Amino acid sequence: MSDALSSELLEHMLRKFNMYLVEETDLPESNNSKLVVQFENLSDIQLFNQERELWKNDDRTEAILTYAKRRDIFSCIDNIRTVIREDRIGVRLKKYFQTPSLMPDGLFIVNIDVWFNGEQTTVIEVERQIKQALGTEGSKLLCDLFQIPSMLLGKALVNEFTLNALLDMDIVAMVDLPFSNVSPEPYGLYNWDYEPVIQDDLEDDAPLAAVLDSGIFTGNPLLENVVVAEEEFDTTENTTTDMNGHGTGVAGIVVYGDFTNSIETGNFKPLVRVCNGKIMHDEEGNPCFPDDIRPEQIVREAIEYFNKEFGCRVFNLSVGDREYLYSGGRQFAWAEMLDQLARELDVVIIISAGNVSAPELKEFSSREELMNQSRNQLFMPEHRLIDPATSALGITVGSITRFDEPSVVPNRITSVSAGKKDHLSVFTRIGKGVNGAIKPDVVDYGGNYAVSQLMRSRNRWVTNDLGLLEPTLNNTNDKIFRGYCGTSFSAPHVTHIVARIERALEKQLQEKPSANLIRAIFINSARYTDDMVEWADKSEDSLYTGKSNPKQERKLRLYGYGRADDSLLYSDYNRVTLFTEDKLSLRSFHLYKIPVPKDFLQIKANKVISISLAFNPITRLSRKDYLTNNLWFEVFRRIDEETLVLYKAKKKSGEDEEDDLDKLPDENKAKDFKPGYTEINKGTLQQRIWQKSARGGSDLLWDENEPYIYILVTGKERFKYAEQEIPQEYALAITFSYESEEDIKLYTKLKNQVRVKIRQRERERVRDRIR
Repeated sequence: MSDALSSELLEHMLRKFNMYLVEETDLPESNNSKLVVQFENLSDIQLFNQERELWKNDDRTEAILTYAKRRDIFSCIDNIRTVIREDRIGVRLKKYFQTPSLMPDGLFIVNIDVWFNGEQTTVIEVERQIKQALGTEGSKLLCDLFQIPSMLLGKALVNEFTLNALLDMDIVAMVDLPFSNVSPEPYGLYNWDYEPVIQDDLEDDAPLAAVLDSGIFTGNPLLENVVVAEEEFDTTENTTTDMNGHGTGVAGIVVYGDFTNSIETGNFKPLVRVCNGKIMHDEEGNPCFPDDIRPEQIVREAIEYFNKEFGCRVFNLSVGDREYLYSGGRQFAWAEMLDQLARELDVVIIISAGNVSAPELKEFSSREELMNQSRNQLFMPEHRLIDPATSALGITVGSITRFDEPSVVPNRITSVSAGKKDHLSVFTRIGKGVNGAIKPDVVDYGGNYAVSQLMRSRNRWVTNDLGLLEPTLNNTNDKIFRGYCGTSFSAPHVTHIVARIERALEKQLQEKPSANLIRAIFINSARYTDDMVEWADKSEDSLYTGKSNPKQERKLRLYGYGRADDSLLYSDYNRVTLFTEDKLSLRSFHLYKIPVPKDFLQIKANKVISISLAFNPITRLSRKDYLTNNLWFEVFRRIDEETLVLYKAKKKSGEDEEDDLDKLPDENKAKDFKPGYTEINKGTLQQRIWQKSARGGSDLLWDENEPYIYILVTGKERFKYAEQEIPQEYALAITFSYESEEDIKLYTKLKNQVRVKIRQRERERVRDRIR
């Protein structure tokens, strides 16, 4: 249909022929659209066809339409056909039809979308017809149908025969496989009789982290032998045990990491020991601070205590003050206290981004529209970060969804997921941080919401669907596991990894690593999946008033640097990490010459160079800039002495500007390291990635020389301050990795060209002052 058909003419056509507009989509690379319409009865279809015949014959007889209206409407319609079976096969299901061997054996679950004209009285009849088509041999409609304006959504258990029966039904709009595998039974992990096998062989020097929360229930069999110390800083309940559940849930993930890795085998292995710092108590199901003491004070006391008495250097803080939303301006007091403490004690504090307890839920006409709305509303003011998630030296963590198919509960209306796997959770909060810093720094799994209906057409959020929760541990004896939703349960995934990095570095270096080094190594592994990038690129910020389309900026606000993992705990044949620590005078710069083996650039495999920087500047709450200085780095393919002399002279005189490196000749820059340094240099944690496919890599090859990259680290004070002559400490990490079983001797090639201290056979970390 041509776009020449105005909305007025469309409405006139729908009204005259008792048609319902079911779907309207734009056709790619044209000015045309496709409409799917539903007629009320057969007689209306006959009248419509009669009018079309009159138009074809240029008959001026006035019938349902006048001659002019008939001409205006039908001249815009290119083609008309009935919906056929192939139109009803969804994208995921189509792959199974194209490769019949992939079709599941026996019974399996499908999503079904059914045309709906909005009449409540027809719903029961539609359900009857579907049940009749499914028969009685095991296939069945699993839930009552979920009503949206032009569709009824449901789930059915089918076999190959009943699947084909559904596809032949005129009332069916589409049948597709779920986003991910879904069981018709509730999530078994949460059953009271689930019996895990615990491989509890933690050593006395295992990684350690402190959980500052509502306490920990040490009676849970998976936590019995992992709690090193307990202290009650909130004495309201006169016990260190967890009367709320929040702290136990956080602690479970800190200790075990990703529980889903152990679900299939039933074997659970703790990897991190914990200190239990009870800073909150239970009030009507909510973890709350005591009334007679400021949260800043109680948190500071807990951090100082566990650091002094037990040498703990990694802290999880899954709390925040939702009344204090960051909308620009100066830093919050709580966040600044954490920054000062992180610098003073040289510790790493992981902070949850915060939750929106009741996200907006608009009307929607399809699953896709619901997911798009859930994504785009994250840019609204109510989804801004809260205190203390704006901490500059802490690691702030947002939430993404792990599961995307709600539980199937018989005799209830079908629920619809708010997001697919790796989408941001609809309840999470996003950046930016103070002065445009990248916040959250990373994201991790924290659960998903669904939409259901107590009564048809009355939508509500389901915040505790068993199929969408992030699994962790329970705080009572009736069952071992429990699921939660919230950034509170994203943060401990990061704490788990950071604690393991801290201890691995200590063993490698034979001394305690700096917090800068721990953070630099951690952020170096952060990545976006392809789905994350596609999802973020399609986002729309309705509050943005500029003329450009800043996809990179939106992606950084939503995801930070992506999701990190524990891969950098190990060197392997296809992954090697180098790192260094140093101090930089703000009137100078450091230049690192890093070899890039030709075999690495030429291997027919996906390949990545990841560079990360972490530093810990003094902060000033009284100043708008907050950070006393900023560091950043630029990457060059080559750099000439004349350029360095000019830049050095500007640095020494203090006449340099932040964008000086950006003004250098393009032919010298390694331009494919993303994001650009000017997009991320307002934060104390920075990461840039060069990423190429199997055929890529030639951009770093030049002349006949052995390829190198040059990393120039520099910085500038934001304002005058007493300590500005003291060099700024920082850590820099560089990882080379590729996806292939071919061993190009990457480790050896780097070792021979850079002085490094590596114990690869022990799968430990690489360290050097790479000059």
